[in-house]
Amino acid sequence: MDLLILMQDRALPLLLLALFLMLNVVFVIGIWKRRHHFSKGFLAFASSLAFLLMTSSVILFMFTMFIGYNQ
Repeated sequence: MDLLILMQDRALPLLLLALFLMLNVVFVIGIWKRRHHFSKGFLAFASSLAFLLMTSSVILFMFTMFIGYNQ
């Protein structure tokens, strides 16, 4: 029950981070479905940047969830 209360208190930051994470996943899926149209350098750069952003989003999600800001 405590986890649900934490999620309700921090709904907006968690929603924004989850939306950013989903957009990165859609971006990676999109570039990999059309990988024949892009150069290998661009694919490597875009996918590594997207995975870096996804990792940072997950870390920020956990930080906001468990450490977060005090009320």
